[in-house]
Amino acid sequence: MATNTLLLDRLTKLFSDRLHLDVPLPETDLIEAGLLDSLQFVQLVVYLEEDFGIHVSMDDLEIDHFRSLGSIAAFLANGGAVVDVTRQ
Repeated sequence: MATNTLLLDRLTKLFSDRLHLDVPLPETDLIEAGLLDSLQFVQLVVYLEEDFGIHVSMDDLEIDHFRSLGSIAAFLANGGAVVDVTRQ
């Protein structure tokens, strides 16, 4: 649970600082709400790789992994990617 909270906090900061988007809730559907377009999606993947020290493979680029902050956190925590949650 603490890892998920740390991931959500870091993702919220990433969206605010790097994508200049304020996401109201972790469950907000970023696509349906019109918050994330195709260019921002590509930027998001790059920022996730940079900020979390991971590599997102083409096989992992399923839109459902990136629909909300909650789904991104779950992808990072459970998707086989090793994430250092203490990395700033």
